[in-house]
Amino acid sequence: MASMGTAAAASSPRDRDALITGDAVLLDLRTASFAVRMVSAAIDGVIQLALLVGGSVAVAWAAARSDLDDGFVAAAIVLMSVLAYVAYPVLCELLLSGRSVGRLVMGTRVVRDDGGPVHVRQSLLRAVMAMLEIWSTSGAIALTCSVIDRRSRRVGDLLAGTMVIQERMRSLSPQRREVPPELREWVLGADVGRLPLTLMQDIRSFLPRATSINPESRRQLSRDLLRRTLPHVAPAPPPGTDPEAFLTAVIAERSRRDEVRLRRRQQRQQELAAEVRTVPFTA
Repeated sequence: MASMGTAAAASSPRDRDALITGDAVLLDLRTASFAVRMVSAAIDGVIQLALLVGGSVAVAWAAARSDLDDGFVAAAIVLMSVLAYVAYPVLCELLLSGRSVGRLVMGTRVVRDDGGPVHVRQSLLRAVMAMLEIWSTSGAIALTCSVIDRRSRRVGDLLAGTMVIQERMRSLSPQRREVPPELREWVLGADVGRLPLTLMQDIRSFLPRATSINPESRRQLSRDLLRRTLPHVAPAPPPGTDPEAFLTAVIAERSRRDEVRLRRRQQRQQELAAEVRTVPFTA
């Protein structure tokens, strides 16, 4: 492996795109994957088809019983189509805060690009575009756009300024990382407090699943995270340090210092609260 100095010189700030509001607040939102959105869309599609078929059958039955005019029957079928393809998704997103039946099952939700709730016009635009990119082309346009876009957005999302986020995720039991023995002396004097939030999230996401990744991909990911982390850590670790051991040491020490800082803050707050309670009250 190349030396740590070479890696630091070749590093580049390629942090993951973060979602930042107009007030410069970083939102920790994870976009839903394309596979999850496909399952959600399939569930909603079955419901929409059921509404359309059920409404059409009801109209045909009523026409046969009452000898309705053909124009009225055609208008009723068009109305059923509008209710199934447009009214259903729009009403669901408005009444369920950006969710639908399929999204409730998969734990996803539609939000604006700034993380806020969707508006009526955005839901309406998404529903109308879905008729073109999903129903009219069997999902070909939506598939192509979602694969290309880094947030798995389809054309309707791009035009409406929305995205689908993953709200419900599998809960993992927290694992406390320990500093590797060979790096304990180094990390005690290292500055690890300047790590960007997105970089810390990437490291914490990589380490638990490192053993299940393809070995070559694992090496590439660890070296990429190493190059991104080195500019924010001083001094550099000893030459020849394993990238994963380095990442583990940085995250473990950063977590330990954050815990110490939090405990001190809580202790100080308790002391202040105790002092306030002992101050004599004067009318």
